[in-house]
Amino acid sequence: MKPWLTLVLMGVVLIIGGILAIANPLAASIAVTTLVGIFFLLGGILQLWLLFKTGTGFDGALNWIIALITLVVGVWLLANPLEGTISLAIVVGAGFVISGIARIIWATRAGRDTPSYVPLLLSGAASLLVGVVIFSDFQSLATQLLGLLLGIQLVMDGVGFAAVGLVLRNRQP
Repeated sequence: MKPWLTLVLMGVVLIIGGILAIANPLAASIAVTTLVGIFFLLGGILQLWLLFKTGTGFDGALNWIIALITLVVGVWLLANPLEGTISLAIVVGAGFVISGIARIIWATRAGRDTPSYVPLLLSGAASLLVGVVIFSDFQSLATQLLGLLLGIQLVMDGVGFAAVGLVLRNRQP
């Protein structure tokens, strides 16, 4: 298969996956939470395995604590995916608020005369607004948020891959 066609097909698959995630954001949110739980669980198991092989002393004790916390978070997310989805939504909402505030601060520190001022200010304001919207209607958005964000990201990635594939197709002799 030609590389351009692979990119276009991958883009179409991502767009379809994104549309499905947007159509059922609760299921997509729980899927994201489950996947995150699996990664935490595997990460905790791997950290513990490595510590059994190597770690002792104070640094080792801190690593043991981190490994156990990672393992517990993974088990908790897998055992309680809906509650985990709400917890992850809090983290995502806080991330939007914090990154928005940080970008607004960076914009004001950079000054109005710099080329990055307006993009940083707009980006920061948009992130802050998304965070405020998340927390203003958290009860109804919490279980939908991760799925919606995943769906939007998949659609955007799909459009990007398909566009790159079509550009490559047009460049071939």
